[in-house]
Amino acid sequence: MALGGTIRGKKTTLRLPVAADLARFNDWMADLRVRRAHPPWFEPAMPATWKERFAEIAKEPRRVLWSIESDGRLVGLAVGRVWDSGVGLEVRQLVIDPSEWRRGYGADAALALHRYAFDYLDLRRTDLVLHADNVAALRIAERLGYAEYARGRDVYYRDGAYVDQVQLVMDKETWQERWGATEREYASFAPEAFR
Repeated sequence: MALGGTIRGKKTTLRLPVAADLARFNDWMADLRVRRAHPPWFEPAMPATWKERFAEIAKEPRRVLWSIESDGRLVGLAVGRVWDSGVGLEVRQLVIDPSEWRRGYGADAALALHRYAFDYLDLRRTDLVLHADNVAALRIAERLGYAEYARGRDVYYRDGAYVDQVQLVMDKETWQERWGATEREYASFAPEAFR
């Protein structure tokens, strides 16, 4: 994997996955609570199949995959892809173990991931796609500074009804206004440093 490394939040650490994480990833993708909140990243499969998928991701220089830990425990995963143009990051998945919901891990991991995208990688935009009824994810996105730019009507069918898909975007300027003073990966240079 060309991108990745370790990203530290206040409650969570995003790190490169190891083989021991595979069974938990598989469990989450099979969990109906996760499947209700997110399109599954991959259908549940044997751990050997997950190893093959990791190998495929490692070959793609613009893909990122992290395991999310808190106090040494695996609590989630994050998947992203830098756009082919190299100016933005698509956050494809940010899954927190349902047994760990409502502890702030999702918000903390999302903040750390965006700090990495905007401050370390110096990207211009991030985008994500959510189910319109994923209230927790929408709340985190709104707090980060995302704005809705498109909505797909009746995209997902489940429980006898259709659910909309929401597409959101945030630019670097919004990130800097909201988080630049408190969440920088690196201290900014003084203006005179560029003279």
